[in-house]
Amino acid sequence: MSDAIQIFHEDEKSEGFASIQQRKIAGVKIKVRIAISAIGLLILCVGGAAAAFDDIGVGARPLGMGGAFVAVADDGNAASYNAAGLGHIRTPHLSLTTTQRFRGLINYNHIGGILPLQSVGSLGASIGILNEDSEVYKEQTITVSYGKTFLQRLAVGVNLKSFTVRFDENNESVSAHLKNNRQFFARTSAADFSFDLGMMVQPVTGLTVGLSAENLFPANVSVSEASEDLVPRNIRVGLAYRLATIASSTKQEALREVLKSGLGLFEIASRQGDRHLHAGAELWLNRAIGVRAGYSLRGGASPATSIALGGSVAVPIAAARLQLDYAFQLLTGPLADNTTQRFSLNLMFE
Repeated sequence: MSDAIQIFHEDEKSEGFASIQQRKIAGVKIKVRIAISAIGLLILCVGGAAAAFDDIGVGARPLGMGGAFVAVADDGNAASYNAAGLGHIRTPHLSLTTTQRFRGLINYNHIGGILPLQSVGSLGASIGILNEDSEVYKEQTITVSYGKTFLQRLAVGVNLKSFTVRFDENNESVSAHLKNNRQFFARTSAADFSFDLGMMVQPVTGLTVGLSAENLFPANVSVSEASEDLVPRNIRVGLAYRLATIASSTKQEALREVLKSGLGLFEIASRQGDRHLHAGAELWLNRAIGVRAGYSLRGGASPATSIALGGSVAVPIAAARLQLDYAFQLLTGPLADNTTQRFSLNLMFE
């Protein structure tokens, strides 16, 4: 995708705007160029290099904990962080997430479901779609997941993933580049497949170790004939400690009840050679209200940090529990002063 976008920009800069009609067309192209530039910035912000399918995270709850979720993965977002988490889920889950970035230039929507099959394990399926407001460019990820526990303290899981990128062939600029820059813009769409492997281990009571290796097969989603655009591999390793193990030693009853639901999280991730640190915490003040905080640090050529705050409101509905999650993220580095707000709706059946 990076070569196509680069040529897209260079050719637009060289165009003359002699007539009024050309100026009108130029106005449209400027909007498209801003949107595509935002995509490039989005791709750069975590991965450290131009590539499709950047890891922007899924779900407001994980984001509210700084993205440290590989050792928890216990809700409808599980497969996006560690497919092994599906093995610990005992009731059906449905999750919907929507987010906007760069003041609405980038939109991302995700829906996922998990169906436990008792001793057989749990199956999951999800679809995520990223596009920009002019709809010139779109990314789509479809995932089918499976997870199972062994001896209660060990869980393993796998994701099979389909990646698709698509440019709008009816867009005037896209059509022009298809005619004039076939080497770098040979087609308007590309698709490929990959898979993830995950594992979760509970070595001692209250402590969980999570490991996820994502995009192990080199999926190529380039629309160019001159180069590849591989979906980056992503390795996550993390720890989750449930504060319920120390709650019994707390004398204050109110604090003891809060600690029973508490989580402390730490995670290290590696993507395209860049290291990412994530840390977060979660507390449920009661069965209806939860609060979260998180921090993440990205190294590499473009270091950046982010601070996240989040919360949840849960409401029982018949034989289900409806949970609304919210997260607010403040970014630094290349995206300084930018913020992200994310909303998720989770339905957990009894």
